[in-house]
Amino acid sequence: MFLTVVTLGIYSAWAKVRRLRYFYGHTWVAGSNFEYHGQPIAILKGRLIAAALFSIYWAASHFIPRLGTAILLILMLVAPWFIARSLMFNARNSSYRNIRFGFRAEYLDVLKAIWPVLLVPISILLLPEIDYEQTKASVSDLWIAFIPSLVFAAIYPYVFGSLKRLHVGRSRYGKTPFFIDVEISSFYLIWVQALGIFIVALMSIPAMMIPALFVPLLGPLILFVLYMFVWSAIVAYTKAHTANLVFHSSGLGPRITFGSTLSAWKLARIYFVNAVAIIFTLGLLIPWAVIRVARYRAEQLKLASDGPLEDHLAEMSRDVAATGEELGEMFDVDLSL
Repeated sequence: MFLTVVTLGIYSAWAKVRRLRYFYGHTWVAGSNFEYHGQPIAILKGRLIAAALFSIYWAASHFIPRLGTAILLILMLVAPWFIARSLMFNARNSSYRNIRFGFRAEYLDVLKAIWPVLLVPISILLLPEIDYEQTKASVSDLWIAFIPSLVFAAIYPYVFGSLKRLHVGRSRYGKTPFFIDVEISSFYLIWVQALGIFIVALMSIPAMMIPALFVPLLGPLILFVLYMFVWSAIVAYTKAHTANLVFHSSGLGPRITFGSTLSAWKLARIYFVNAVAIIFTLGLLIPWAVIRVARYRAEQLKLASDGPLEDHLAEMSRDVAATGEELGEMFDVDLSL
């Protein structure tokens, strides 16, 4: 963090490589750990590209909002290429037992997965422009301003689920492909349930604020605790259930399947304690918090093998050695943040 600040963000690429190598090296499956091979220069190139594109969008949206929205639409049309390159880079630079992972998808494959996000800038361009400098906003103006958010909320589960299916379904370990069998409706169900939890929590807050009527100074503290708890519960519920869904629906080759037993309640407690610790230490406990989450998620993952796992891994190693590992394109730019 110190080197990232004093170099105005340039060292962040080296920091990312150090962090990923540390986490990969300390994540073990069946007696072997993972390895990360990405180079900082490739990540720095990607971040410079991302920073340039963001600067163009920010400048346009700040001075000419409509132009900024149009540029955002163009960037979203280019986004599938960014996503494909990033997933290829990260897969190609990850390995387990000296065998590299891989990912292959074309521009149109990613576009099919994320196309609904185009509806957000399109809806903004089609809606009448609101003058935010006027002293009073009408009810219709408030609804118009809220429509893009509603569009985003409606399409988010689809885009999230589609990207998960694309990511897993187009990935491979050496020559062996992964597979996933899950419906988009399952992701929508998780988000609808999370919305229900949020509504119930919102309706319960007034009753929870009753102690503040007798001790006014408790009001801000209770609101803070309630906010952090609700936030932790919603995030934990969606992350735990989506992870369980994806892993239970995935496998590697014909004889290896995965599983996840994350508890939304336990994950919520971890998030809540992490958030409080980070706030009260001004960020010093971020590493501690990140490791707590990573450890819990890893400990709840399962791998089931139809037969001895060592035999399957040895067979995959022979396949790669016999045919030569497919290097394909040299992915020398990481466009992921």
